[in-house]
Amino acid sequence: MNEKGMTIQQKKILYSVLAGVGALLLIAAIVLTVVFATRNDDMAVDPPPVVTPDDDDDKEPEEPTDADVSFVLPVSGACSEYGAIYFNETLGTIYRHNAVDFAAAEGEEVVCIAEGTVTEVSLSEELGNLVTVDHGEGLVSTYRFVEPKEGLKAGDNLAKGDILGTVAAPYGTEAHGGAHLHFELSLNGEVIDPADRLDLTLEEK
Repeated sequence: MNEKGMTIQQKKILYSVLAGVGALLLIAAIVLTVVFATRNDDMAVDPPPVVTPDDDDDKEPEEPTDADVSFVLPVSGACSEYGAIYFNETLGTIYRHNAVDFAAAEGEEVVCIAEGTVTEVSLSEELGNLVTVDHGEGLVSTYRFVEPKEGLKAGDNLAKGDILGTVAAPYGTEAHGGAHLHFELSLNGEVIDPADRLDLTLEEK
């Protein structure tokens, strides 16, 4: 009986040990599962952010155009064509006229085509009084055969439409051409057609 009882007792102990070991293994498995799950969460790489295409990104960058800058005519009225071949009655010579002549009455106000700084006021009975204005970005306007506004001098700042003088009586190299405004425009030192910047009306031939 004792031997049989001890065998049963031993079995009970064995079962208890196995049950304990099983419980420990179950606990260990749960702990390991939690540990690995947590570690995987820490090591997980966040997905890249979803970028929504912006319609503006697809647009080509806008380049500045002449329309972006507002200009006014120095005087109203029609003008001659840039680069036309002229016979100068005063000098008796033929030449290419790389400017435009505005038909304007003596005493008519001449205004600055755009904001700028006066760089020269030259008074010449032979070549015609002139005023030059630097508008920045290499653009310079020249107004010849004008009577400059009293007190106008180099360094003065002018706004678009500011009066800089009046059309003078014809004299000098274009004395036989009648009263008019000789207007030139240059960009980076090169004379250009004023029609590139101004809305000109050409006089009928």
